[in-house]
Amino acid sequence: MLNQFKDIEAVVNGWAEVVIDRFHEAMDKYNIGRLDGNLWKSFTYHLQQNGGNVEAVVFKFHQYGRFVDMGVGRGVPIGSRGSSNFEKYRKNNGQLHRYGRKPKPWYSKTKTREIAILRTILIQDYGINTLADLESVFNTTEIVTLS
Repeated sequence: MLNQFKDIEAVVNGWAEVVIDRFHEAMDKYNIGRLDGNLWKSFTYHLQQNGGNVEAVVFKFHQYGRFVDMGVGRGVPIGSRGSSNFEKYRKNNGQLHRYGRKPKPWYSKTKTREIAILRTILIQDYGINTLADLESVFNTTEIVTLS
């Protein structure tokens, strides 16, 4: 049974690598960042384990990628503050023009879809094996009654 958990770790590692590729594809689809940009390069993952069992997969990337996904922010491009271009983002009274940002769901849609795929893989490949292991444990266990 311990060998089975090592197999699950390999499957989850492979899945996580594919998910990072899917995130990159979604960013490309929604025209977010550049192929050599900081957000693109910032994707990493690690497995959280407890007692040799995989408990969670943690994906890490720059936080501003989530802001684009949710469509939040002031609407002023990064790097324009303090430049001569900054004045074009202000009205005559000094107030910022509010450029409407719209959500670009590159992260939330991809994450939800990929979690469903992992769940399916684990149920199909390991659900039946786990039931068989439990049945074998129950069949070999001696029942002891206390009197």
